Amino acid sequence: MTDTHGREFLENEFLQLKKQGIIDETKVQSTMGITDGTCHRCLNSQPADFGTFCYKNNHTVYCRKCLDFGMVSDKTKLYRIASTRQIPPEAGVLNADFQLSTLQQRASDFSQNILKAKKTGLIWAVCGAGKTEMMFEPIAAALTTGKRVCWAIPRSDVVIDLTPRIKEAFPNAKVVTLHGNSDEKACYGDIVVTTVHQMIRFYEAFDVLIIDEVDAFPYTFDAMLTRIAKRACKPDAATIYLSATPSKSDQAKIKKGTLPACIIPARYHLFPLDVPKYKWCANFYKQVAKNKLPPAAKGWLSRKIKEKRRALLFVPTIDCGLKFQQALKAQLNLTVDFVYSSDPDRTKKVAQYKQGEPQFLITTMILERGVTIPNIDVAIFAAEHDIYEESALVQISGRVGRNPKWPTGDIIFFHHGITKAMEDAKTQIIRMNQAARQQGLLKELPS
Repeated sequence: MTDTHGREFLENEFLQLKKQGIIDETKVQSTMGITDGTCHRCLNSQPADFGTFCYKNNHTVYCRKCLDFGMVSDKTKLYRIASTRQIPPEAGVLNADFQLSTLQQRASDFSQNILKAKKTGLIWAVCGAGKTEMMFEPIAAALTTGKRVCWAIPRSDVVIDLTPRIKEAFPNAKVVTLHGNSDEKACYGDIVVTTVHQMIRFYEAFDVLIIDEVDAFPYTFDAMLTRIAKRACKPDAATIYLSATPSKSDQAKIKKGTLPACIIPARYHLFPLDVPKYKWCANFYKQVAKNKLPPAAKGWLSRKIKEKRRALLFVPTIDCGLKFQQALKAQLNLTVDFVYSSDPDRTKKVAQYKQGEPQFLITTMILERGVTIPNIDVAIFAAEHDIYEESALVQISGRVGRNPKWPTGDIIFFHHGITKAMEDAKTQIIRMNQAARQQGLLKELPS
């Protein structure tokens, strides 16, 4: 049955649900889709993002910005239904089969204080700090007191990966997953794990909002996503941002004291972050386009083959990845899978790699974050490419050394000129290690 609690519907959707007897009209509020140059679904007010058409002498204005989710116009209404469903206290029972570290507990306590105060705060925690587990106690506290929780993430891969962990932690709660290909879009959830885009379906539905990877594309590149996230929550909702690489503007707010923050400079296993190494590798794309491998890349890969070390191989573009795949076959007789955003087999390939095969996997930025694979090395090819911003380089570096059994690994930037982003990423990692050492947090690496 279609869930209507805290939902917003287009006029045609509403009339269909009304016909089916699903709608309780006493809980419905309506508003015109567009008035005074503002779309009341995505809150777009940029003139360039509106279109017009004329049908039977009827001049209609519609919003282009949120058109992918159905048309909103100045001739049709939006229907909003209040969120009145009660969350049973047992939904907050936490299946805690783990022990939080001291640092994780610090972040958990910070989050619970933010929730009690109904404020906004940010947890700045290094890659591999265990951010997911930090949120379990705050979620439990929220559910126990009848508060509905939304955990929003920019990327669908991470949504899919995170949901089973949340379901395991909260076996009595209704947990639903929303993304482009989800079959649960009409379902109710005490906890809703969703891409930020899918929050457009809600209006004042949530008491607690967790935005994971708040620095990630597309959230930081599309102001609409910020607007619809805020709109999906109640006016007094608490918000927790999670990031290993907060934006420069958020870092400035933290410095000024206008954004409460909890900084976690060490991983949960308390071994230092691996610091990237630079390796000159000129004209990488031109070389692989000729079915060749630059000597620096060929030497590094040959050593990994000899050492039987597994590695993720990052490339800046799909075309570069395809050429690299062919060059590896020609030069090293290696058949290597390649995953990218439009790859129909990407989920299968990543799952196989997580299970231990093959030795190497070529990838674009889709595996930049949200993926934990023990005991691997990482190489970034053409690291000088514009796509590799500071945050991306820090996140990719963070794929190494995440497991306490294998707390270190090789992270190398193959480049044709060191960029500011490369320098800033390396500096950020070094500074986090220094902060952790100054606080007496780090262990010595095993010999």
